[in-house]
Amino acid sequence: MPLDPFEIVNGTFSLIFVVISVVIGITMILTYFKSNDKLLLLVGITWIGIVSPWYPSTISFLVALINDVGISRELYFLLGNVAAPVFIFIWLFAFTEFFYRKKRKIILLFGVVYGIIFEVIFLYLLIFDPSSIGTYTPPIDVDYEGIYMILALSIIIILLTTGIKFSYESIKARRKDLQLKGKFLLIAFISYGIGAILDAVVHQSLVLLIITRIILILAAVEWYFGFILPDWLKEKLIK
Repeated sequence: MPLDPFEIVNGTFSLIFVVISVVIGITMILTYFKSNDKLLLLVGITWIGIVSPWYPSTISFLVALINDVGISRELYFLLGNVAAPVFIFIWLFAFTEFFYRKKRKIILLFGVVYGIIFEVIFLYLLIFDPSSIGTYTPPIDVDYEGIYMILALSIIIILLTTGIKFSYESIKARRKDLQLKGKFLLIAFISYGIGAILDAVVHQSLVLLIITRIILILAAVEWYFGFILPDWLKEKLIK
């Protein structure tokens, strides 16, 4: 059956968010090759990864424009979740480049153990009881639930706690440009957290859906400014 207006808006905003995020991530990665700043490589990959929960809705929307039904439930769950622990580990690797260096091995070991537990639970549920992961309303919408909702929220919590620490330390720096980057990063992490939680937990009306996706799109832009602060913006905001 043809897509209804809500599904079209949902899919369109997912597509916009994903395209902007991938472009930003690739731009940061390409900047690494020019500047040789390893942090840009890591955070570029991280951002491309942490928006992966919106990949399946985007792909299913595009497929549904052709076949009206989108992708299967299992493929939807797989595309949006299977790589999440990998990108969390990459973020923790970047985070420990600057903080808790003496405890880096422990933190990264935690990332590995967490990733293994996540993958075992997720793949078990996907293979043997996919309905327990969430309710898929093809072609675009999914409501995660049960134990998997706890796993999804744990990813957001890890990102928020480490991200706020990263941002706060930048804000405390003496250099004004680093302070400004820290403020953008703080807003980016908070925006991502709010947007992700609203998308995952709250049953959304059309208006709330649009607001949520705008918050996420802004988070992507804020992430970029937090690591690559354009000169025109720096000159405008730093006096």
